[in-house]
Amino acid sequence: MTGRKLACLLLSCLLGTAAVAAERHALLIGVAELPAMPRTAWLAGPTSDVAAMRAALLHQGFTADHIDSFSDAGGAAPTRAAILSRLLQLEKNLGKDDVLLLYWSGHSVLLPSYPGQAPTQAGRHTMLLTRDSKVRAQGRQLDGGISSSELGHAIDAISARQARVVAIFDTCHAAAGTRGGDGLVWRGLSNADIGWRPSASPADAVPRARPNFIGFFAAEAQQRTPESAVQTTGQAAGLFTRAVIAALDAQPRTYAVWAGSATQQYREALDSYQLPRSAWPSPVYTGTLDTPLWSGGEPISAQWPIRRDGQGWYLPFGLLDGLRDGDLFENGGARWRAVATGWGESRLSLISGSDATMPGWASRTEHPAQRLVQLLALPATPGTPLLDARIELTLPGRPPRQLPFTDTDLGLLPAGTRIRLSVENRSTSSVDLALVHLPLGGPAMRIYPALEGDSNRMPPAIGNGISRFERSFVVSGPRFGKEWLALLAAPASNGTLPRRFFVLDAPSPATRGAQTDLGDAHNRDQAQVARLSWTSTK
Repeated sequence: MTGRKLACLLLSCLLGTAAVAAERHALLIGVAELPAMPRTAWLAGPTSDVAAMRAALLHQGFTADHIDSFSDAGGAAPTRAAILSRLLQLEKNLGKDDVLLLYWSGHSVLLPSYPGQAPTQAGRHTMLLTRDSKVRAQGRQLDGGISSSELGHAIDAISARQARVVAIFDTCHAAAGTRGGDGLVWRGLSNADIGWRPSASPADAVPRARPNFIGFFAAEAQQRTPESAVQTTGQAAGLFTRAVIAALDAQPRTYAVWAGSATQQYREALDSYQLPRSAWPSPVYTGTLDTPLWSGGEPISAQWPIRRDGQGWYLPFGLLDGLRDGDLFENGGARWRAVATGWGESRLSLISGSDATMPGWASRTEHPAQRLVQLLALPATPGTPLLDARIELTLPGRPPRQLPFTDTDLGLLPAGTRIRLSVENRSTSSVDLALVHLPLGGPAMRIYPALEGDSNRMPPAIGNGISRFERSFVVSGPRFGKEWLALLAAPASNGTLPRRFFVLDAPSPATRGAQTDLGDAHNRDQAQVARLSWTSTK
């Protein structure tokens, strides 16, 4: 074989490899019409939402033949069977580093279980309505629709093929929905709206890790999200969808920048309707958000959002996120020092000689302090706790004892001692929560959220339910030395990025972005910290 032929053969192989590079796919679902339900339950926005999302993805480089649309105005009808069938096909066809954007616009109703509640036989989750959803007259049972657990299983199956799933849901996870006179239509239906009498559902299977999952959700479990007419076209559209697309058009580098910009756009849209802040939905973002957009690769190095208000420069992160007075941050020619670090925010001082006039994203000088050292250095948190946290302590051969989960040393605990942890959110607002086990002589173990990339937001009780998290442990002996069970909690502020609890040691959810990606939401200077310790014996 001549050298020229060999070179041609090698070039052909390289081109062949490029031809099977990672692909981008999208499954867009918009359910506006529900023929078997009252017309008052129909929506107008999902049809235009799907069309707008499709146009935005084409602008991002998605090819038309890799975008599947299920809506009332075009493409396949958004029925349960059609959607599940397409998800199954994607599971078979997607491969390593491929990206699937899963978008859903429409109504949802609440089944008897929801995220944040302990998995029990009477738990709750969300049912997303499809075009063929209906309520049977006999037994008042709901047919059609796709439950959040079914979608979760499909996402898990696709993630198992090492593909990245980017889920964007402009639906409500609320138990009730109304039409108001403020120009908004609220997505989300109550059971009574459709004449449905729900029954208890079995608990979901143990969740799997989703290392390649990104989630953008328009509202928390107890909230609704609105649609309204677009002034320029008169067409109805979801406010969250409109915000997500506007943020995407700004060409964000990472999912964190996209999320931050979408939240700001969402806040501005809600503010234009002069709604009280208590009625604003709070978007929730999950996953490794600092990953480059449409990439199947690893997250990039952590960056921190520098903001500015009437009092000067600040960061919407604080002690709970591992920041301390004296920390240095740098962005190009600008440098800041943390001078007043609170629980949820840090005030910054612009270092003399720095060049900074607008907010941006900055890198932080790394600190060698270990998590346990930082945890024990945190001050106590007096006052009323955000969460009702308790433990049940059962020593071998002894009756159980109920104790509050506070800064306490339990002393010596023999092997076989059982510790049952219970955390309840009895307030009317969500709380960001981190629970972790930190032994002196072994690896740390995250408890809540159990899986990296999951949301650390604990919603309030919904209806007559209880927002509770429970976990049991058995003391195994002296091999770990002294051990700590730590709880860190903070109010979930509307319009802010997810907390970066340092005890979880998770990839931080932010990276460098444009100046318009930064909002003005503030975190309250409030927290709950509890450190329970013991020493195991034989």
